[in-house]
Amino acid sequence: MRIKKRLTERMGGMRKTRVLIGAILLLALSIPAFGADQTGNDTGLVRKTLTHGGRRRSYSLHLPGNAVPVRPLPVLFVLHGGDGAGAQVMASGSGYNEIADRENFIVVYPFGLQGQWNDGRGKSFRRRDNSSVDDVGFIGAVIDELFREFSIDRRRVYVMGVSNGGMMTLRLGIELGDRVAAIAAVVANLPDRLASARPVRPLPVLIMNGTRDPLVPWKGGAVRVFGKDYGDVLSTESTVAFWVKANGLNGPVEKNQLPDRVSTDGCRVEVSAYRSEGDRPPVILYAIQGGGHSFPGARTLLRYILLGNKCMDINGAQVIWDFCKDYSLQGE
Repeated sequence: MRIKKRLTERMGGMRKTRVLIGAILLLALSIPAFGADQTGNDTGLVRKTLTHGGRRRSYSLHLPGNAVPVRPLPVLFVLHGGDGAGAQVMASGSGYNEIADRENFIVVYPFGLQGQWNDGRGKSFRRRDNSSVDDVGFIGAVIDELFREFSIDRRRVYVMGVSNGGMMTLRLGIELGDRVAAIAAVVANLPDRLASARPVRPLPVLIMNGTRDPLVPWKGGAVRVFGKDYGDVLSTESTVAFWVKANGLNGPVEKNQLPDRVSTDGCRVEVSAYRSEGDRPPVILYAIQGGGHSFPGARTLLRYILLGNKCMDINGAQVIWDFCKDYSLQGE
């Protein structure tokens, strides 16, 4: 009886351990790139709601200088990861509000239904299948509402996203590219289901991925946590190739190794630029060599065991804005 009791206790302890490990892994995905340290709290956010597809949706925005614009301004959408991080966390972690105040653009932080985006994988952590959620239409509806309220510069609407939000950004580039001037995806690859999709137009694309990302594999495959499959993604190489082909680029690749400004972060940054002669939009890859599942340079807590190295050699938020701001839609 004592032996049986010990075995029962041991098995119970193992089950508790597995549950704990699972909870930790799910926590890792619930704070993929933005577990903000809550420094630099920002109150300059305005929350808005609208109804789209029969669902009440919400977003927050930051106006530069917290003042109503007197002329049309560019807009940058910032899409959270699968954590469903709120606008405050995204703003604090990325520093985009400060950049917007300095460079005079509007930042929009939309919120995914139940904290998830329908990025094309068909699976999410909170919903078994969220393919019925029209997030592409939701972002389009927000663009419309912003134009009605602020007369935004519709030629200069940009989207960036992290993790699940980065995959959603890639989907928006494919399906909403006629309304978006440039996109940037961080720690995200193209969902496998979208591999045969055809973008509505060529557009500038920036991808910023870690080569040792433990959640979204650099080499592609299943996004898997504790034995559970959350859909497949292409490799970073194939994701880049998708956009290079879509943009009709055939020029030589320009590679540049950036300075190792923070030698203790375990990362280096290599930039690969894909261009062609003429006005075809480029595809830029920031390969964070040794980097994990984090937004480079972000003000976030370091979770090395769960997410891997966070690169501090660059300010990813500023890099993305500097890339996007040079592009605008033609004919608007």
